Amino acid sequence: MKVSVVTISFRDLDGLRKTVASVREQKSTADIEHIIVDGGSGPATVEYLQSLDPQPAYWQSQPDKGRYDGMNQGIARATGDIVWLMHSGDCFSDPDAIDYVVRQLDDPRNVWGYGKVRRVGANGEELGTLGYIPFDLRKFTSGMNTVPHQGTFIGADLGAKLGPYDETFGLAADQLYLFRAALDQLPIALDRVVCDFDATGAGTVRPIKHNFNDLRKAWDLIGYYPHGNRTRDRLQSRAMEYLVRTIFATKRLLDRAPRKDFGDGN
Repeated sequence: MKVSVVTISFRDLDGLRKTVASVREQKSTADIEHIIVDGGSGPATVEYLQSLDPQPAYWQSQPDKGRYDGMNQGIARATGDIVWLMHSGDCFSDPDAIDYVVRQLDDPRNVWGYGKVRRVGANGEELGTLGYIPFDLRKFTSGMNTVPHQGTFIGADLGAKLGPYDETFGLAADQLYLFRAALDQLPIALDRVVCDFDATGAGTVRPIKHNFNDLRKAWDLIGYYPHGNRTRDRLQSRAMEYLVRTIFATKRLLDRAPRKDFGDGN
């Protein structure tokens, strides 16, 4: 079996170094090809990529149209049975992550799945894990249980059927892609951490309202509504959005509030 790891990068040399090291630490019976698509970060990145020994299966450093253009270019170069997108700054959780995944797959080219993802902060601190087990289609398509894209692997034949990422959809094109994958077939959900995810990226710090707007836009684009009724689902989504925004706003206020020291009560 061959696994294609596709890494996109832009002006993140430190993150790219971490990701490359993580890929090279993998101990697997599978053949691993690493494809690196850099968006033209500059001479330092080119020098680093040229210095790698052995060289990646493929790399380029040139301007592109953004992250999803870079991802599509990388996938087009992939020759593996499964494709795993591991962006610069993200790393496999341990040297056995790929080997664990491939041992769970009987028909790797025609399935997709995900494992749990460990969120890591700017200083390397663990911020919790993502990835709901078991997978629930209604909760996923309602936006309640997201699938961590960094922990996701796609079979090559299924990926060809789904086509490229929609570069016009915006920052949430990865979730649109997984939405379409889930409607084609349910994923293999693995109850194991497989990836350390850099939680400082753009997709994790954007306003909550944008995430819900993208979800509703995806429903209309695909023509699928979790409960089968557009009006009902949009109303429920609005209610969920306001609830989540209220919870986060309350948490921020509590975090900023001064804390009284009541001592020992004497």
